[in-house]
Amino acid sequence: MSGSVKFAVSIPDKEYKEIENFRKKKGISRSKFIREVIQLWKETKDRERLIRTYEEGYKKLPENSVNVEAWEKASQSVFSLSDW
Repeated sequence: MSGSVKFAVSIPDKEYKEIENFRKKKGISRSKFIREVIQLWKETKDRERLIRTYEEGYKKLPENSVNVEAWEKASQSVFSLSDW
């Protein structure tokens, strides 16, 4: 892999054994495991940021009963067209 960097980390023995057991069962290398963990961490952080943004926006402009009624009517008309 071009542009790769090797680095060393220290973790408790228990976590090391858990990682080793997991990655061996999955048949992946330590490097691939760490890459996947980092990717998952980044996706989680992005998701958390989006949720915070949504919550902040909702606090600034919360829904009201008129909005809820309109969404319910729109949902009923759309869902009634689908076979359940």
